[in-house]
Amino acid sequence: MAVAVIPAYRVVKKFVKDVEGIPAEAALDSLCANLRTYVNHMLSLADASFGDLGQRMALSQLGDPDLAGLADALGSLELGRAKELVEGALHRCAMALPRPDLSARVLLLPGDGQSRVLTSQMHGVFGISLGSQTTLLFLWPASGWQRWLAYTVAHEYAHLVRNLLLPRRMSGGKLVYQKSQEPETLLDAMVAEGIADAFAMELCPGMEPASVGALSAEAEAQVWPKVRRRFAVSDTSEIRRFLYGDNDRVPLWTGHTIGYRVVQGYLAAHPAARPASLIGLAARAIFEASQHQPAPVPAG
Repeated sequence: MAVAVIPAYRVVKKFVKDVEGIPAEAALDSLCANLRTYVNHMLSLADASFGDLGQRMALSQLGDPDLAGLADALGSLELGRAKELVEGALHRCAMALPRPDLSARVLLLPGDGQSRVLTSQMHGVFGISLGSQTTLLFLWPASGWQRWLAYTVAHEYAHLVRNLLLPRRMSGGKLVYQKSQEPETLLDAMVAEGIADAFAMELCPGMEPASVGALSAEAEAQVWPKVRRRFAVSDTSEIRRFLYGDNDRVPLWTGHTIGYRVVQGYLAAHPAARPASLIGLAARAIFEASQHQPAPVPAG
């Protein structure tokens, strides 16, 4: 395995220092322009189809920070040994799931400290893997961020390996599997998240993100017909809506919770299996073998 950890927060710290003393709005514009150029350069060395998505993620996750507060947060990430913690977590992942053919880079970038989703729900750590060659980790020194950093690294490592075994590319605004040329579906995305959470929870005992248990049995039964009917949906905005919820008709973390329960159903039906052994399996096969079916909503 060759996974390099890039402490990009150090580069951002230099960008922040470079704009000291100029008006706030101009300083923020300059910071964002420099970050865009830097991320574009880093992603150009990997799968070009993910370049635009990576740039947009880096800028949206940065938000509109107070630059003095951002500088303090970047210093806290350095003092908190973010790079070393990620390297240690990756070593444990490689011991549990060796992939000598995996070659990737993990970029550690600052997140949006004004985002309650990041600082509270995500404990200061959010990750996204772009194919099998790049993971972006967005960090903010919120309470418990170092513990959750190890969990998120394990979660994203599972995604990197699955993306290596089942490679995809962005095409026409969708993620398309290179071997079959079929687009990724909602079922694919839910099961992938379930596998990643099961793998991370096995490596980080006692840690359970809110996303894996966000639905009561009754809430799952109520939303299940909508989810089941959209298993084959490949529109990325609709997939995101059902994965994360929409604060309206789809409860928070719906797809994550159901995906995790599907994976748990598979593991219960196959006691010899481990989360790592599911990473290369097709989502449809996992779902069918799980026999997952929410309990019916009580009448009345």
